Amino acid sequence: MYDASKKNYKNNLEKLNSSKRVDLDDVDLGKEAEKLKERLERPDFTGKLRGENVILKEVKVKEISYIKRDTDELNILRNDFNTSVRKNFLEYLSKDVEYLKESGFSEKDILKLQNGRVPDGWQVHHKLPLDDSGTNSFDNLVLIKNDPFHKVITNYQNSFAKQLEVGEIRNVNWPMPEGNIYPKKH
Repeated sequence: MYDASKKNYKNNLEKLNSSKRVDLDDVDLGKEAEKLKERLERPDFTGKLRGENVILKEVKVKEISYIKRDTDELNILRNDFNTSVRKNFLEYLSKDVEYLKESGFSEKDILKLQNGRVPDGWQVHHKLPLDDSGTNSFDNLVLIKNDPFHKVITNYQNSFAKQLEVGEIRNVNWPMPEGNIYPKKH
């Protein structure tokens, strides 16, 4: 079962990587399609938390082909993240103390970051999830306030990803916080 699902994942990933993509800016879409494109490019993402709609300001939505990653591969990436990547990312962020102060972090929070620890109420989040095709590269990571922001994105991911089998693909409109801190000011 493991070999078959891993092969299915790799085959689907190869298909996605080799498929030709069309840039929507190069296509005349018509009125209805233009409205859809506008909605997809809107700078705010609306998700659910405790049954209520929550708007994440300036979180763009990007259409992605979410492909469920093999569990063994996911566990290796998650272990790397837990043992070194998170700490290294936080230490990297802590080098720009002025930026952190402007973002609203306290001296105590900055000290935690300098020691590779997450400030209270925050998470290090993968913009493209490890469960999909995301990586541990710093440009795929964001320090995000847990409540409500990280919880909203996690709920959205869980709403469809838990039902996927390894290698299965689903096209989704994925919330993508920009930068390396969200929200930028708190």
